[in-house]
Amino acid sequence: MPRRARATLTAMSSNACRVCHRPLRNELSRLMGVGPVCAKRVRRQLEEILERVMRGEAEPGDRVAYAMSPQERQLAVEAGVRRAYLEQLRQRRRPSREPVVVGVDSATRRIVNEPTTVEWIDRDHAWVESEGGRRWETSENGCTCPDFIYRRSRNPGDACRHMVALRLARTQIREQRRLAREERRNRTSALQSAAVHTRNHPTFTQIDWTVDAERERVLDVWRENRAWDGVYISRDDAAWEALKAQAAQEWEYKYENVLGGTGNTFGVEVEMIFDTRDARQDALRELYNDGILGSPELRRYHSRRERGLWAAEQDASLSFYGVEFVSPVLMDNRDSWQQIEHVTEVLRRHGGYVNPGCGGHVHIGIGPLDHRSRTWHRLAQIAATYEHQLYRIGGADAETYRSTGEAGTHRGTIYAVPLRDQLDVNSHTSSRRIRRAIDNYDHHSVLNARNVDFSGRPTIEMRYPNGTLDHRQIQAQIQVANAIVHQAGALGSASSQVRLFLPKLSEREKQMRYGDTWTRRDAVDETKNFREFLDVLANPHDRLAATWLWLRG
Repeated sequence: MPRRARATLTAMSSNACRVCHRPLRNELSRLMGVGPVCAKRVRRQLEEILERVMRGEAEPGDRVAYAMSPQERQLAVEAGVRRAYLEQLRQRRRPSREPVVVGVDSATRRIVNEPTTVEWIDRDHAWVESEGGRRWETSENGCTCPDFIYRRSRNPGDACRHMVALRLARTQIREQRRLAREERRNRTSALQSAAVHTRNHPTFTQIDWTVDAERERVLDVWRENRAWDGVYISRDDAAWEALKAQAAQEWEYKYENVLGGTGNTFGVEVEMIFDTRDARQDALRELYNDGILGSPELRRYHSRRERGLWAAEQDASLSFYGVEFVSPVLMDNRDSWQQIEHVTEVLRRHGGYVNPGCGGHVHIGIGPLDHRSRTWHRLAQIAATYEHQLYRIGGADAETYRSTGEAGTHRGTIYAVPLRDQLDVNSHTSSRRIRRAIDNYDHHSVLNARNVDFSGRPTIEMRYPNGTLDHRQIQAQIQVANAIVHQAGALGSASSQVRLFLPKLSEREKQMRYGDTWTRRDAVDETKNFREFLDVLANPHDRLAATWLWLRG
């Protein structure tokens, strides 16, 4: 329930203070309806009004208040004290309770868009910490760092990088709140339009997905459209061979009904390289003229983006002419899939390519998971048990497979960090702590859940896929990532997939982690583990996508 609503309900109760809405524990305070601190403030205010009237120095409204009945005057003064109290709270309120991460250039370490954490102390002050590990108290007008004290403080208006980070964090918070307001308005509009068409299935874009009952209705759509076909691939060799033969064929790129009909959102980040500045600029200009990009210029990392449009950003992990193309929030519809196809076609035509350092990250909306601990615990089980398969799928190279029949190689773990060896959580652990265990407070983790708690964006980022400019491979990666998130939300504890193929997190010997294959396992175990992963996905559509990538990875 929103805090304002809770405060209103509390104020309506006889056990809450009429001024500050805090609970009253003393019997005398309950009878008066006002707590001792607030009562003292009200008495002081009444005495000041009386003194001003007696001295003939009454302010506007004082004589009116003095002429009121004692009960009316008491309530009027309480209202004034309440307004002053709330204004005092607003003055002390931090812009954000959670740390905010922004990108700021570091001249001393020569790092472009270095991730910098801003943790608010109060409304005007914050601790600002870069990846170098130093922490400085910063405000809009000054900073405790040596750069500001010994150099920039001499020039009024000159700001150090920590002050710049604080200002960027404020801007980011304002933008997030604006987008949240727009999302609430859009969701209300979608709900109203959906009410007209009563036969339509509900989707994650039409409901308040913080409500369990509504979310379960949408997951029922997933269970219906992605129902288990009754086949255990791990036990049926004929079905496994037939699936491999089908996956060896080329991927059929689809434009509608790709992701199971739940209306969940997704997004992609495509890292790629140009050999020349001119080729890069020509590609950006064409995509801008086509109405795809929000700007024809290369932008700073994670700078503000135009809503509904792609962005071309710098990325410190790429070479000089590298670009990270970031999609807007996309839906499972023809327009979104055509955008991905068009963007990759333009980039290839202008000489764009990927190298072993490029990633192809996939963002999936957390509608199927949200705040429930058991769903995040299920996601952790899938990721830990089949982590090796995620890296193999992520290393798919469809182009090499087409030309030579050889599989691709994963780019490595620098920007796709494996899970911790032991995940000490269970279904009763808070969902926030489970998310921290999954990403280990590292936004480069193979499954990055920091967006949920630190950026206010309800997505989980799958960082294991390699970069690619093949739209078919991108679609297959999105489909598998979407299936993992949905199955984590949809599988109950009594389902056969959970009982047979998702061991406890403490059963480390039953997991196949990154690097385990050649030290404790052999190729037979790797295939067996992957076939069990297919049984977790459980439906023919997503099993085909996963196998298509696995053969090429």
